[in-house]
Amino acid sequence: MKLVLKEVKNLKKTLVTITYNLFDRHTQEIVNMVRGHTIQLEGIRDGAVHFIDSKEVYYIESVDNTLFLYAHTDIYQCKEKLYTIEKKLSKRSFVRINKSTILNMDMLESVLPLPNYRLEAKLRNGEHVIINRHYVKDIKNYLEI
Repeated sequence: MKLVLKEVKNLKKTLVTITYNLFDRHTQEIVNMVRGHTIQLEGIRDGAVHFIDSKEVYYIESVDNTLFLYAHTDIYQCKEKLYTIEKKLSKRSFVRINKSTILNMDMLESVLPLPNYRLEAKLRNGEHVIINRHYVKDIKNYLEI
C-alpha cells in the first residue's frame, strides 16, 4: 500500500480518495476508519444500560434465547437477536463460529486444531471458544489461509 498526503490550502473540507485494485476486507477497514464508523451495541449490566463499542467486544453468544456480549472482563446482556447483531456487524471483523456465537476476529490470538475438524480459538483475554467444523471455512476465508 502506498500513502499519498497532499496539502491544499483553499480546500473547504478534507477529501479522501481511496484507489484500489480489489475491494476486500482490508479496503473496507480503511473505509470504516476514514468514515469513523463505530457500531455501538446496547448491553445491560447490573440493571444499567451501557453502550459498548463493537471493537471492545470479544464475542457474542446466545444462551437459552438470551444474548450476551463478552468484553475484556465484563459481560453484558443484550435484548437483540443474534442474527440481527450478525447482520449489523457483517462488514466488521465479526464471524460466526458456531450456531450460537459470533467472534470478533480482531480479538483472536491463536487457533488450535481439535478432533472432529473443530478448532479452539484462544482470545486476547485468555478465554477459549470452540469453532464448529461447519464454520471453519469462514474462518479460513477471513484469515485468507
